[in-house]
Amino acid sequence: TKELKWHDSKGLKFGDLPGYGTTNFPKETYFNKFDILQFDLFLCVTNGKFHQADTEFFQYLKKAGKVCIYVVNWHDSFWQKDVSIEELDQLKRDDIAKQVGHNEVDVIFTSCKDGTGLDELNETIRNNLDGAKRERWERGAKAYSLQFLKEKKTACEKYVALTAWLAAANGINPIPGVDVAVDISLIVKLFKDIRDDYGLSESSLTKLKDSTIPLVAQSVNYVVRYATSGGVAIIIKNYATGEITKSIAKYIPFVGQAIAATIGYLIVANAGTAYLDKCHQIAEEILKNNL
Repeated sequence: TKELKWHDSKGLKFGDLPGYGTTNFPKETYFNKFDILQFDLFLCVTNGKFHQADTEFFQYLKKAGKVCIYVVNWHDSFWQKDVSIEELDQLKRDDIAKQVGHNEVDVIFTSCKDGTGLDELNETIRNNLDGAKRERWERGAKAYSLQFLKEKKTACEKYVALTAWLAAANGINPIPGVDVAVDISLIVKLFKDIRDDYGLSESSLTKLKDSTIPLVAQSVNYVVRYATSGGVAIIIKNYATGEITKSIAKYIPFVGQAIAATIGYLIVANAGTAYLDKCHQIAEEILKNNL
């Protein structure tokens, strides 16, 4: 890494920092050059020993009150004759604590080969974020456990509710049979964002159509069918002329801007929830099968 590289995802900004105390990035100017204190959370990924410069950097973060999570990768390759994995892990924890200068450190052992520690890392990052940033992490991060998948759904439900209000309030497309209009483009984006949150890309959905898990194949057909503007218009019409319309019929004679928005919200919220449920079913069945 020769410069600070940014990556944006789900409204979160991730920065990949270059090495501290190198020829190109000397200690004297490093913290100001990269405005180090702007970051909420630091991840230190290593599979070896810290250098003196590393130790100084992490001690600075501690004094500044910043959270740093230490990620020891390649855990699947840990081995030493006559020493157990548990003992090796503890030796690594003790070494990091010594180098950093305090005992209360989060050390996560991971392996990209066998998936060790990835769920623990997910949860540790989540627990060190607040409010909207936590929800964005829950929506965007890949789930390695059913519990995290459940948390993902809860975060997505909040996003569905918000989009439902926006789609109804910015009504553009009239719904046949109901004196309400909604912004279908917002719903198309909502459905796409939900698919992205669950890692359901177009290519993965194509492969999953032939899944041997019946519930997955069934749900995939639903997700693909209503992914486009035309599909969204169909599903919205179905909800508009179904049970929701019957339950709010008493309001129709008094339809005004506020009532119309409320009706539109109910229609979009239910359609969005149904779409979310199908995406969640796919991810849940696949995760259960993998576990």
